[in-house]
Amino acid sequence: MNQSQTQSKKLISGKEVTAVVGFGRTKLNELVKANQFPQPIRFSQNFIRWDLEEVNAWIEEQKATRGQ
Repeated sequence: MNQSQTQSKKLISGKEVTAVVGFGRTKLNELVKANQFPQPIRFSQNFIRWDLEEVNAWIEEQKATRGQ
């Protein structure tokens, strides 16, 4: 498995998501609740992760729609 395949399977924390997308936890939670951001994977009540590939795809969608 090459590095890009490994990275695409990576799960990241909410803190890491906010660092990648550049907004805070409150905005992240609002977007998730409104189904406007990839839904997290909940392993337990306190262990929540996002698929990095889904987050990156969301970013690409936002870039594609800017200026429209």
